[in-house]
Amino acid sequence: MKKCLPLAFLLLGMAALAGGNLNGQTTPPMRATSAFGASVAPAPPAATASTPPLDVLLSPSGYQTIHNDFYWTDQNGSRIATRSGCMCQFGNVFYWYGGGLRFHDQTCYTSTDLVHWTYKGIALRTEASANRMDVLYNDLTGKYVMFLKYDGNLAYLGIATADKPEGPFTFKGQTLLDGYKIGDTSMFKDTDGKAYLCYVWDKTGTNRQHGLYLMSPDYLTLDKRMYLWDIPSREAPMIMKRNNIYYYFTSRTAGIRSTATNYYTATDLAGPWSPAVVLSTPGSNNSWDSQCDFVLPIHGREGTTYVYCSDRWIKTEARQGDYPWLPFEFDGDTPIVNYYQDWDINLATGTWRKFDPARNLALAKTATASSETAPNVAANVTAATTYQNYTDYRWESEAGDPQWIMVDLGETKDINRVILKWHSDAAKEFKIQTSTDASAWTDVFATAIGSARSVTDVNFKTTSARYVRMYGTQRTAQNGYSLYSFMVLKD
Repeated sequence: MKKCLPLAFLLLGMAALAGGNLNGQTTPPMRATSAFGASVAPAPPAATASTPPLDVLLSPSGYQTIHNDFYWTDQNGSRIATRSGCMCQFGNVFYWYGGGLRFHDQTCYTSTDLVHWTYKGIALRTEASANRMDVLYNDLTGKYVMFLKYDGNLAYLGIATADKPEGPFTFKGQTLLDGYKIGDTSMFKDTDGKAYLCYVWDKTGTNRQHGLYLMSPDYLTLDKRMYLWDIPSREAPMIMKRNNIYYYFTSRTAGIRSTATNYYTATDLAGPWSPAVVLSTPGSNNSWDSQCDFVLPIHGREGTTYVYCSDRWIKTEARQGDYPWLPFEFDGDTPIVNYYQDWDINLATGTWRKFDPARNLALAKTATASSETAPNVAANVTAATTYQNYTDYRWESEAGDPQWIMVDLGETKDINRVILKWHSDAAKEFKIQTSTDASAWTDVFATAIGSARSVTDVNFKTTSARYVRMYGTQRTAQNGYSLYSFMVLKD
């Protein structure tokens, strides 16, 4: 298991403080960074893969489960910080970039399965504010190019480059767009290798227009404007291409409040573009309490799944988690985004499936615990719930260590997977154990990096058991241990 990069790597990121030149403009040292864009690039030269921890097996089914409404964590159990970022696939590795907690650091995480993430450190550190970061690989120069909405909400376009996808990136400069500042940005790399800037433009007023701009072949300068919408109050632009149709998505400007997502379509980036259409999100009028951020295409041997990735800025009790990911579904060429708290993606085939609750062998089975605090009793963790009502059902133990909760499957069954959905009062150090008699226990998983509002989803070698329990020895808070759901599977 890889550790966080040492201080030497972080100091290398300070190379970004060097000035640069862009479109003939000499710039002062770069001053700050955060992120808001997105794009997925084709695979350039293979990069070093990150791997899951040694005690975690990949799913034998080939499907990995995406869990929404909970926080993503890295190999150290720390919450992933990639605000308004992007995700790129370089070789067989996924790189997730975005703004760190201060919006002054562009962070980088890697994964080979979209589930287990390794923190690679700060790819770029700056002094001034910037956001909506994107990274593209340039096939002509062999460079990784980072694009930034640089220095505030009325911003410049900033560009940095690196020889490796994880950086360190060196700032090359900043520029206005045709003499005026910009708002939100993202990047799109087409199948012919050309790169395009999606931008909100402030020539006639803040967030008054938005458009597309072709980049130079080396991606370092602006080439020519492709299209301009004279439509106000839009932000968070992003592009998806499917069946030779371009989809250009934007959200409404409403601060950090979530809004419906609109999109336009065209068969040529230069237009003509269709009138705006509201993205269908059945059951939600605000894009599932999030703002569109980027589209992640998963190309496989059987097809492509397009993943709608968004930022969730305002939390509710049920809508936790910073980054909801949902599969696009299509009625012909019309995109639809339904909500799934859990859904499965197969990276090899490029296919996805709904998570079938019937796969949960613990569903409606008897659960007992070392202690419980009414009304949050042990039986709640095996109840049938949905994303609408899951917060009404949880177990909470008394405060104190150790504590345990056990599920009786009713008979001995082959199992190889457990999913635990944690409340804010979670376990930091705990084991998952199996037994045939509720007396002699075998450890199938152990960790000391559990965290609040996260999901423990582990595969292990297939074993026969009737009883499965979580045995906690250290809590994340002063209260007792608390779980929303305890699921047992045979995949």
